[in-house]
Amino acid sequence: MECPICKSEKCIKMSAIELYESLMELFFKYQDPESDITFKKYPTVGEIGACEKTGKKIWYCPYCKKPFPENYENNKVVIKCPHCDKTLCIPVSNRTFC
Repeated sequence: MECPICKSEKCIKMSAIELYESLMELFFKYQDPESDITFKKYPTVGEIGACEKTGKKIWYCPYCKKPFPENYENNKVVIKCPHCDKTLCIPVSNRTFC
């Protein structure tokens, strides 16, 4: 799979995609679209690698199955996929509330 930043084939870890997709099967099985709890309502974006040239993290959408560069904003816990516009939670490691 091609890096969405530098177009290299080396930046994305296919094993990370496989693991993430298997976890998403469980998420969608138990997803609660009516929940007030964000991480029960929306899937967390997959962190599948980092661009070797820029160091920027590469995320993966479980809906359209496409990679994209990380794109979070401070004080927000959800983003929209730039490809399919679905709402996704950002990984806990990227949440900044300072």
